[in-house]
Amino acid sequence: MASPDRFDVLVLGGGAAGCALAGRLSEDPDRTVGLVEAGPDYGHLSEGRWPADILDPRWLALESHLWERADEEDRSQSRARILGGCSAHNACVLLEGAPSDYDWSAEWSYEAFAPYLRRANETLRGHVLADEELTPWHRAFRDAGGAESIVHPVNIVDGVRWHTGFAYVDPARARGNLTVLGDTLVDRVLVDDGRALGAVANGRELSADVVVVSAGAYGSPGILLRSGIGPDGEVAELPVGEGLVDHVGTGAAWEPTERLLAETAAHEAEHGLYMGQVTIAAVSRSSRPGVRDLFVFPALDVGPEISGAAFAMKPRSRGSVRLNGPEPETPLAIDHGFLRDEHDVEVVAEAFERLRELVGRPEVQPYRGAELRPGREVRAEDHVRASARGFFHPVGTCAIGSVVDERCRVLGFENLYVVDASAIPEIPSANTNLTTVALAERAAGWL
Repeated sequence: MASPDRFDVLVLGGGAAGCALAGRLSEDPDRTVGLVEAGPDYGHLSEGRWPADILDPRWLALESHLWERADEEDRSQSRARILGGCSAHNACVLLEGAPSDYDWSAEWSYEAFAPYLRRANETLRGHVLADEELTPWHRAFRDAGGAESIVHPVNIVDGVRWHTGFAYVDPARARGNLTVLGDTLVDRVLVDDGRALGAVANGRELSADVVVVSAGAYGSPGILLRSGIGPDGEVAELPVGEGLVDHVGTGAAWEPTERLLAETAAHEAEHGLYMGQVTIAAVSRSSRPGVRDLFVFPALDVGPEISGAAFAMKPRSRGSVRLNGPEPETPLAIDHGFLRDEHDVEVVAEAFERLRELVGRPEVQPYRGAELRPGREVRAEDHVRASARGFFHPVGTCAIGSVVDERCRVLGFENLYVVDASAIPEIPSANTNLTTVALAERAAGWL
């Protein structure tokens, strides 16, 4: 039985990576593991206490269990405060990036990483949606996109968003060596002479032989910065919080036609409706070989309302995460850096033009009326500059090669690690859900 304050491994953050780590590390019965999560843990799925919006995979769960933001109007800052983290909020899409996306260092390549991507997919019970499950809107885009279309592999099990809390923590809950500390906010890591001693959370000192920070691309730099590890850190000078990058894009909306309304109603009665089911992955004029760097993402919302978004999947712009104050509850200073590099304006505009081209194709035309947002009179570039936003895929703020080494150990420290999306040094040309969980799968072997 784990001590309430002393662990062999302390995992700070119960999000996508943290849950995967805790589940894997606790498979060794001789290792005590503490998993610390700032948000609630509603227990095993079978206990029936999980909120409906977290269980429902049809829509993004962005109205509850959120961290406070410095700018509440900036939805791109959104991050989940609940066991499972953003895997409990997201669209349940499991896509790999291009093989070249994983050439991070001598120890990192697609060949080395592929077994962990497969293992993560299997544990999350990934599967491809059946053709009859696609809504009329998504099927039209799938047909219009042809060979560029991807029907999403998803982690949806029996109508439930199968987040990492269910996939990795629930099977481990009966183990006496795993302790889950919900509603426990981490302030800082305790360090001394190149070693991590533990952490302070809810004013309580937790000690450990190994400390792993897994609070995400926003939260992990926050913890390290409060611990004196950062660009001007008193404990260690490292570029913590620099290099923030997210997929950047913009969207459009159309008036639904009578045919779409009728067919969608019939589909909903038989199969239900899902917000996102299909991506059209294309290649921009400036893409490097083998990388599909444009995503067009048709969406369906309650109403039904029909829309689509277009994203640059290999943006060059970079931002940062810094502190707004010393307290862990103080919202972080998040500068996305969207469109800082003019190249990204060109690529997103090209993606948006592709979106407009797709809605003009014969397969889609019967389902959409006039462009409601931004309106056909608005130029793509002008719309991009006025409305650019993220894709909820931030990475890079504690990157391999600059803040952590090839095995995710913080440079200059013996037993302090960062394992989550913040360690990903190059954003993959796909959503980051699967990559983040696979990173935790691989790191578990080293820890």
